[in-house]
Amino acid sequence: MAKNIFSLSFVLPSQKLSIRETVFKLLSLLEILRIEDDVFTKFKVSALHFKSVALNLEEGSFEENVMKLSEVVLQFNFEDIRQHEKEENPTIDFSRDFGYRFLFQFNKNNKQHFSITGNISSSQFCGLGIEYFPFENSDYDFDWYMNIIRKTNDFLKPKYSSVKIILDQYMELYHPLKIMYPLGWITYFSNDSNIKISEKTDFEIIQEENGQYVIATREDFTTNKENFFAIKEKLIEGMKVLKSTCNEYSDPTRS
Repeated sequence: MAKNIFSLSFVLPSQKLSIRETVFKLLSLLEILRIEDDVFTKFKVSALHFKSVALNLEEGSFEENVMKLSEVVLQFNFEDIRQHEKEENPTIDFSRDFGYRFLFQFNKNNKQHFSITGNISSSQFCGLGIEYFPFENSDYDFDWYMNIIRKTNDFLKPKYSSVKIILDQYMELYHPLKIMYPLGWITYFSNDSNIKISEKTDFEIIQEENGQYVIATREDFTTNKENFFAIKEKLIEGMKVLKSTCNEYSDPTRS
């Protein structure tokens, strides 16, 4: 399966969190996800100009890992905080409007599986992505993506999430539509987003208490060009329908 064409994307409500609160939330999410797949247990925390730090959630208590990772995030951001927020001695309880970006790299059996990156602690924009699936290690099926997106949605309560297609040829088609969020293999709209697609479509719709899942197909459509192009056209037409029937789906910032 050529699953390297996908990434999981989550758009979250903005919230200003301290370093400790940010780390607590991220590690809480990983504790949930590693029940689904133990690849989420071990990872490296990376930042530009810093040596990566390894963390294993099976070593030490949850509280100890929160403290360890909080100190790493503080170290990565210490000079930046001093420069921009003028805080001479920030601690792990320091918060700021820009929040804290992070990059976690997940490996298993000495092979890279994916990375989790984003910023969940900003008062301006919060988001999270699971991406960079290498081609030679892309063996995840529909059920894996569905389980991960569901568990993450249940915990983080995003406005929108999706298993997105990241190929340039696909993005070039939907960008001119000037929409808020692209439809993907699996797409989720929370009730708070006020975006909902009609159940009278060719998509599978799962309506839940907090939002709606829109599923293009449960099959692997990456095995041949005919199936891929058919799904691509289905997604483009679905986005056109959403734009024509839902005002919240249009992006007013795109001229």
